[in-house]
Amino acid sequence: MLTVNGKVIPPERLADADDGGVPLKTVLDACRAVGAEVPAFCHERRVSAAGHCRMCMVEVDGRCVPACHTALRADMRIETETPRLVAFRRDLGELVVSESSPGGRVEAELSALGVTGERYPKRPKPPLVPDISHPYLRFSLDACILCRLCVRACDEIQGQFVYAVEGRGSSTRIGWGGGPFAETDCKSCGACASICPTGAISDRDRLRAHADGLVEDRVVRTTCSYCGVGCQLEVHAVGTPPGWRPTGLSEPPSARSPISERVLRIEGAPSPVNHEHTCVKGRYAHTFVHHEDRLREPLIRKSGVLTPASWDEALTYVAGELLRHAPHVAMLSSSRCTNEENYLAQKWFRGGLGTNNVDCCARVCHGPSAAGMRRSVGTGAATNSLADLERADVLLLSGSNTTESHPVTGARIKQAALKGMRLIVVDPRRTELARLADVHLQLNPGTNIALLNSLAAAIVDEGLCNRDFIDTRTEGFEAFETFIQAYLPERAEATTGVPAARVRKAARMYASAGRPMQAHGLGMTEHFQGSEGVMALCNLALLVGAIGREGVGVNPLRGQNNVQGAADMGCQPDLVTGYQRPDDPDVQTRFGSIWGRPLPTSKGLTLPEMYESARRGDLKAMFIFGEDVVQTDPDVKQVEAALKALSHLTVLEIFPSRTSALAHVVLPGASFLEKDGTFTNGERRIQRVRQVLSPVGDARPDWQVLCDLMGATGWTQDYRHPADIMDEIARVNPSFAGVSHARLEHDGLQWPVPSIGHAGTPILHRSSFPLPGGRARLVCIDALPSPSFATRTPGDVLLITGRVLAHYNSGSMTRRTDNQRLEPTDRLELNPADATARGLRTGDRVRLQNPFGEAFGVVEVTERVPPGAVFMSFHQPESETNHVTSDVMDRLAGCPEYKLVPVSLHPLPATESP
Repeated sequence: MLTVNGKVIPPERLADADDGGVPLKTVLDACRAVGAEVPAFCHERRVSAAGHCRMCMVEVDGRCVPACHTALRADMRIETETPRLVAFRRDLGELVVSESSPGGRVEAELSALGVTGERYPKRPKPPLVPDISHPYLRFSLDACILCRLCVRACDEIQGQFVYAVEGRGSSTRIGWGGGPFAETDCKSCGACASICPTGAISDRDRLRAHADGLVEDRVVRTTCSYCGVGCQLEVHAVGTPPGWRPTGLSEPPSARSPISERVLRIEGAPSPVNHEHTCVKGRYAHTFVHHEDRLREPLIRKSGVLTPASWDEALTYVAGELLRHAPHVAMLSSSRCTNEENYLAQKWFRGGLGTNNVDCCARVCHGPSAAGMRRSVGTGAATNSLADLERADVLLLSGSNTTESHPVTGARIKQAALKGMRLIVVDPRRTELARLADVHLQLNPGTNIALLNSLAAAIVDEGLCNRDFIDTRTEGFEAFETFIQAYLPERAEATTGVPAARVRKAARMYASAGRPMQAHGLGMTEHFQGSEGVMALCNLALLVGAIGREGVGVNPLRGQNNVQGAADMGCQPDLVTGYQRPDDPDVQTRFGSIWGRPLPTSKGLTLPEMYESARRGDLKAMFIFGEDVVQTDPDVKQVEAALKALSHLTVLEIFPSRTSALAHVVLPGASFLEKDGTFTNGERRIQRVRQVLSPVGDARPDWQVLCDLMGATGWTQDYRHPADIMDEIARVNPSFAGVSHARLEHDGLQWPVPSIGHAGTPILHRSSFPLPGGRARLVCIDALPSPSFATRTPGDVLLITGRVLAHYNSGSMTRRTDNQRLEPTDRLELNPADATARGLRTGDRVRLQNPFGEAFGVVEVTERVPPGAVFMSFHQPESETNHVTSDVMDRLAGCPEYKLVPVSLHPLPATESP
């Protein structure tokens, strides 16, 4: 019989889940299951048990054992409060305070044990100077008790291995190799600060709240508004007097909009998406919310100047202009905003203004994923869940610098690889995961199709195909088998630059695995043949039967927080909510009966087509919200020309931007912390967004602004809350039929959710594909040279653009936080051979030029990029990165080719600035 302090625990509790959903495995689990208080300074559920502190000693059948890592048996008699245990803990606590000065939960637990610090004299130690070199993390190692939780958190959660135990005996301490902490390889995820039990490692948010004497009065769970991972956050907030002003980087706002509420800190929440982990953006980059630059009132251009106006004046003006120009109007929705807001936007333009001219930023990122996957497997979304990373035997990662672009998923991949999952990375750059990979296929930029075809050719050539799956669930194999012989690795080697032996090794590794999984990013999609590259990835999965079960699949790593949701909601010119065709009679009937308005049936304009139409003078007005297209879209000069040619442009934003600078009306919206709704992450998981703060100034949640505009254009809406909008979405979208805010309270649901009570769909295509005959298609795709090469001149290098860890897209939010201190400039990564040939060194400024324009970067000489290629991000406006990106687009989806831009490099004199 298993007992704790005489309380019986049934044997089945060792196998069944307890209230936290975790089986009872250790003695400590059993103690906590019955409410027995057992101190454990070095134990935390997110990391492995180590037994360093010995405070959790209990008696099992009369013998003292550490509870945290003693395995539980069904016949144990456990005691936690015997006299010798009480005396032992108190004495051990006295030793702890003789060698350190702990705060936090350890201080509270020591006090509860009756520790006074009087039994043993303080051991003299050299004073440790606090380290405040990092923008966020703070170190006061006098409080350290050597529990090593920080070491395990860095190793086992982030996989960065920054910390180590240094010294011996009384001089033992936690260290990081000497020097200021800011110079380490820390990723600023904050896991160490969140797990430290003494305050030896803390962060700026905690210390500021303590210094200001603020104690949280609410903890709100919400969804992160940065990348498409969809991490769940617990926002600790407080309401404060109207006269309060923030300290640090954020300057006081205008007197017209006093701050009465404040975020104290953000923690990761328990979730199948992020398991309480966050990245530097999710945990720390929240202070933008009250930045002085926030838009706080509507602005109307009068006499050429954007001038403050009332909401009534602004709404009336916008409505009049859109009605005057309808249907020659267009809308670009926001992948930063909620599902409910994106649904309203496309509903307004389709039903209220009579046009399908609606699009979203999926057009410039994962539009090729959707287009390619729909053609190959029938659905343009991830086939599997992030949880399958822990189930996969092999991961084929293509065109994704995951640890920087999707940091929490990147850490998850690192942990899976460290535990034995084999990793194949396809990328021209030597990224962090490429360095960790079993095989890095470092291809020549622009040769994606040739390389993926050569992998497929090796699988077919070596007889590694899953013929049962191919015969029963695919079509087109006979033609594909003949076609693919032209891409045998030995034949493709000269094109791709990847040795044939390495390609064959990767093909065997992928095809012979029981559970081979795929994930891909924008390095696969933002190409002339981006959609076809995704189809080539699908070919690989179909050849080996790696779709429709756990640990496999084809999974786009979605870029923005709700780019999946914006597409799901129908912000596309050819598909309405739920990827339904507007010219389908059944769809017309359903929407007409619910909206009370007819659906326009003709295909609308894609975003590039909108620009072209505006430059011709055909498109008269645009409504853009949550997107700074002048900074983030390619061929900026043409984008600016298009927007300037419009008779009317309205921008709904939270900060002034290069796009809003061209607008006739600017409307102030709300950040993710200031509204309710839902986001859908890259694994199709619909999750709640919950309001924490009131919108600043006179700003309004975007869904309310859209409702007001719909009413002003003659179509009154009576939604009281975003939950009402989701209820309507469930009526028009069969894949959301079982979705409601009430059902999303905990971990959300993965669509399709076809009925009330349905548990959601973690894995697609288990038995058939939504294509004619239920079969997926193997597609023959020839590799074609990109038109970008036509502009290449001798001496040019190929520019690859992308993100870095500290920032996000246009940087409108992260540049207004201390993340700017982590990455103050856009760096141009340059191979040493190219640097030497041009006489360039790290820190030099350069001008990038091509026929489209010029950009500016700060050189970082590194072997992360191969000779002939350079990499630069686009987060800082002064870099003008997208002034040199071209007008070349994907042939099927219209996605720009950001990843293959010929440019020439020119040293910039120190006295010259861009």
